Amino acid sequence: MIRVGSQLTFCSPDKILRRAVVELNEQNIIKNIFSLDDLNVESSHTLFYDGIMSAEIVSVKQQIPADRLSEAIKDYHYLEFSEHTPLTVINRSEKPLIIDFETESTDKINSLLPYLARAFSAFSLFEIIAACTFYPSILLGRSAELSVNQTTRLMLWENADLVFKRLTVDTFIQEMSGSKTSH
Repeated sequence: MIRVGSQLTFCSPDKILRRAVVELNEQNIIKNIFSLDDLNVESSHTLFYDGIMSAEIVSVKQQIPADRLSEAIKDYHYLEFSEHTPLTVINRSEKPLIIDFETESTDKINSLLPYLARAFSAFSLFEIIAACTFYPSILLGRSAELSVNQTTRLMLWENADLVFKRLTVDTFIQEMSGSKTSH
């Protein structure tokens, strides 16, 4: 089991915790989420990171057959974002945004994040995290909120602008797992 703490934890678009710790077991099941502010003493054996924790990034395209994808995404502002995507500024829509990297590999996603920061400059970091984690999970009928007993590949978004809540060209993610931390 590991305990991972960060300045912000993105549970859902309506629930962003400050100074929270997530306890994750070896099977990547969340056993507890708690605020450091609620403790009288510091939590022992906790790894503290500078950034935002979230649930795993989900690729809808990898989960839904191509012949059913257009019907499944009709209620979303769905954008595929890969190395072949032309760099343009993305505008807002009335529909919830889903960003699909067409992969769940952190290495491939990290290579795309500098381009994403430029294309989505009008969006807050929380809107982007929701578009990569929360809304794809809802679309797939999965538990979307980061919560106790949820199985997830916990992600840490680092080098983001936490003051203005924006992605930067230096933002990257790393996976935090219950058996080890990896980069």
